[in-house]
Amino acid sequence: MTLIKNKKTAEIVGLCFGDGSLTRRHSGKDKGKLRFQLRGSITEDKEHYQDYIIPLFYEAFGINVKPVICNGKDKSYGISTENKRICESLHELGVPIGIKGELSIPRWITSDKEFAKCFIRGLVDTDGSVFCGKDYNYPEKGHIKLRMSITSVSRKLVYEVSKILTDIAIKNLVIKQYHPRQQNCKDFSKLQIDGRNVVQYFEMIGSKNQKHISKFHVWKKFGFCPPYTKLEQRKNMLQASQRRYNHTHAGVAEPGQMRKFVFHQESEVLA
Repeated sequence: MTLIKNKKTAEIVGLCFGDGSLTRRHSGKDKGKLRFQLRGSITEDKEHYQDYIIPLFYEAFGINVKPVICNGKDKSYGISTENKRICESLHELGVPIGIKGELSIPRWITSDKEFAKCFIRGLVDTDGSVFCGKDYNYPEKGHIKLRMSITSVSRKLVYEVSKILTDIAIKNLVIKQYHPRQQNCKDFSKLQIDGRNVVQYFEMIGSKNQKHISKFHVWKKFGFCPPYTKLEQRKNMLQASQRRYNHTHAGVAEPGQMRKFVFHQESEVLA
């Protein structure tokens, strides 16, 4: 089997290093068989899987993977397959089998700048976060400080990602290891990108996950993004803003009072 190492497979390895797992069955008639799983939030990540990840796997391997829904405590949406070609290819591309501990980005990815950027996009789109924090110098302005972060129990992985970002002039900060409050949880490391460097990230690496894209666009449009909003709410904000823009430029008078967006969960009101 000839492995194709390109931008698509580099991004898939990043996805796997984020929320993916490659494991072997330990019992039964299929003992020893490999199984690959990749899962995210059913509300925030479903669109990412349907519109991008599933087609990406087909483009890379020529095999259709079907979506699966996990109805556990935290309902999730993703893909799962025991296809031998996909599982063995992922392992040969550098995805480890079993519990992910210390991870290292495969050399074939780090040696190519474009492959490395695609790997980081896959990693961040599954295991990273985009958010707006408060600027305590201007508390009345709410959540205006745009940030991104990646956390991992693998300190080596965090430093390797930091080096790639630094090499392409995206400033970032690796924060000291955290010790979780929950028992039996490993220490984890965190990489953070702030402000204009987040803008540079979206310009140079980008995202294929509407969960991240919508937060970034809300911040660009309004100068802030309230916490705990859902993807659908952020899309509604952007669509309503575009409708107002279209009405204004079509010569239609604006209503006397600007429409407000109310998020009942957090009582956030955006004028």
